[in-house]
Amino acid sequence: MARTEMPIEAQLRPFYKAHYHFQFLSAAFRFGLFAILEQEPGIVAKDIAIRLDLKEQPTRILLLGCTATGLIRKEDGGYYNTPLTQPLSVNPDQAPGSFIPWEQQGIYRAMSWFPEALQADTNVGLQREIPGTAPTLYERLAGHPELESTFHTMMGAVSRLVGEEIAGKLDLSAHRHLLDVGGGTAINASTLAARWPELRVTIGDLPSVAAAANEKVAELGLSDRVSAVPLDAFNDEFPTGCDAILFAHFLEIWSADRIRALLAKASRALEPGGAVFVVTPHQNDEETGPERAAYLSAYFHTIASGEGMVYTGREYEQWFVEAGLEPSGRVMLGADTVVVCGRKA
Repeated sequence: MARTEMPIEAQLRPFYKAHYHFQFLSAAFRFGLFAILEQEPGIVAKDIAIRLDLKEQPTRILLLGCTATGLIRKEDGGYYNTPLTQPLSVNPDQAPGSFIPWEQQGIYRAMSWFPEALQADTNVGLQREIPGTAPTLYERLAGHPELESTFHTMMGAVSRLVGEEIAGKLDLSAHRHLLDVGGGTAINASTLAARWPELRVTIGDLPSVAAAANEKVAELGLSDRVSAVPLDAFNDEFPTGCDAILFAHFLEIWSADRIRALLAKASRALEPGGAVFVVTPHQNDEETGPERAAYLSAYFHTIASGEGMVYTGREYEQWFVEAGLEPSGRVMLGADTVVVCGRKA
């Protein structure tokens, strides 16, 4: 039966039952079920219970949920991973496995405040679910080291994927010194420095993040070309002397007015001919998708900052012009990330 021929209730069910799917996935990942099935394919329920240190009935409930939703399969009394879950058992700290703990610990409960966040026009989810007084998630994480570590593990996986895509699809060979604004723990910077041996990279980020980035850079032996400096992007001017500025998954966190201010700072810091690269989730110019743009927009508004969303490429190009930058094209990184490129006139 085609989806359009299904009863309305059946079409809506995936929306209002989605939380069960996530809890089956999250619990199985947390307990290490997928790793057990990878190591012992065909293991039976009673032995799974022993490995998971769970009683029989909770184990049956977990296995039923994972089997019914297609996460695992049962054959001749034994259980096996499916193509969906096999990657979660092999590289749990890399994407997509690294996303699951952050979704559970940082997002799941906080997103239940989405309607209130829309009504109040601020990040109610952060205020209600993550203790602290800092106005944004990124500042508040400093008071929650374990959650901050989970966040940076997730973001590191994102940055690795994005960094590899940038290195493969964006030509930085004409540039000698790149400023990576909000560059985190040097994942992008180290990838780009490895791809272009003549490129220097300066990361500008919050003091605690900059310290962690410099430790990582030292471990990688790149301290001669990559360094991190404390930077309050909203209150400090950007360092001069760079001929390219990268905003990677940073601008969409903030309001349009803040983005205009940041692009104006970038323009002031660059000499004529300098480049600006905005790596951001893709939203089409018609404002109809893709789904990831919608998910992230809700997350930014409800939790992260209370003011951001995924903007269109057309909006960024308009803001470039306002800041004295010439739009110079868009480069797609995969299906749902875009680099909006600009040049200082």
